[in-house]
Amino acid sequence: MKTVSRAAIGLALAMGVAVPLAVSPAMAAKEKKEKPAPAKVWQLSKEFRAAYVPADAAVKANAPDAIAKIEAAEAVVKNGDEKYIAGTLRLTLGQATKNPKLQLDGIIAMIASGSAAPVDAPKLNMAAGQLAYQAGNYTDAKKYLAEAIRLGNPGVDANLLLAEANFKMGTTLEGLTALDGAVKAEQAAGRKAPAEWYGRAAAMAYKAKMTGETAKWTREQVRAYPTPENWRSALVIYRDSANLDNQTLIDLFRLMHDTKALAGERDFFEYASLAITGALPGEAKTVIEEGFASGAVSKSSRAVAERLTDANAKIPSDKASVVNDEKRAPSAADGRLAANTGSAYLAYGDYAKAIDLFRLAQKKGGIDADVVNTRLGIALARAGQKDAARAAFQAVNGAARKEVAQFWLLWLDQTPAA
Repeated sequence: MKTVSRAAIGLALAMGVAVPLAVSPAMAAKEKKEKPAPAKVWQLSKEFRAAYVPADAAVKANAPDAIAKIEAAEAVVKNGDEKYIAGTLRLTLGQATKNPKLQLDGIIAMIASGSAAPVDAPKLNMAAGQLAYQAGNYTDAKKYLAEAIRLGNPGVDANLLLAEANFKMGTTLEGLTALDGAVKAEQAAGRKAPAEWYGRAAAMAYKAKMTGETAKWTREQVRAYPTPENWRSALVIYRDSANLDNQTLIDLFRLMHDTKALAGERDFFEYASLAITGALPGEAKTVIEEGFASGAVSKSSRAVAERLTDANAKIPSDKASVVNDEKRAPSAADGRLAANTGSAYLAYGDYAKAIDLFRLAQKKGGIDADVVNTRLGIALARAGQKDAARAAFQAVNGAARKEVAQFWLLWLDQTPAA
């Protein structure tokens, strides 16, 4: 038996492996120094010591026969301690020769030996995961990175790389879970996760046609970075990933309008077209004129001009019909007329009447409750009644409309009190 210090083994695990996701400067800060572990008494046989000495010398000299001497030492391994030390020889030679396969083989042997100190085990698994990822072996990368996280690997790098390994293998939900772990680790440390993490997650969820996850990650990006550009990105990605009916699309476009996320002629044209198709010519006119005023839409655009002409032609009769329907709504058999008339007043910007009619519709029943709650929430929000609007949006349960309502709730959270 012979006492050998860990320092004498020359364990160096500082390996630079590129990670596709950006790492914030705060993450690159040096970890707190760990208390040195007490010297370990290694259980080494006479035969192993005899083979180890020339192998160690050959590795340090980077001799041509270093591998042969390492293999000679491995051939007489009888226990975990010896396997661990033999593994360090492969690791050290791999580092000296910049051979990632040797490094990985050495680290795997060290892990498998069972003789790694608890403080080293997370680092060893992290290094193995990095090298396996670099080699394109994503199955092993996932295994070792998951173990590094389980053992308490500090920082977020393991979660980021685990996410990428899963994305490479098409196991998107597992990748999103790992990425969520990285975001939560940053938040727990009092830092904001980089915007590109959210964008990466949303892009992968969109690619996998995971509508709910796409909406979740785009909302989280807007929650952390509430810019008009991010709002537009979030709502457009969700719009393109979800199979929304025209009425739900109108309510999504309304949010794009309120978050200043409408950009370019196409957005204004599509919004106005939906409004006209939905018998809301007043809203179509308002949207087009705002597009002209902001410069986002050219007044020379023939397609947009045709929509404006159509809207202007329909508004007089529509307004007369709305006033008449408002009178008839209280005596109607159910709440459908009140709901439709409330939608018309919402489109014209008369939020007080819209609110009253939506509440009448709820009282009378026979309506699509999710549509009415969504639009009641919009009217209340625009009227400055945030708490009541929040309650209306929270009552929306239909799959697609629930996601849209969640976006509206996020906007409410970001809007200053009136």
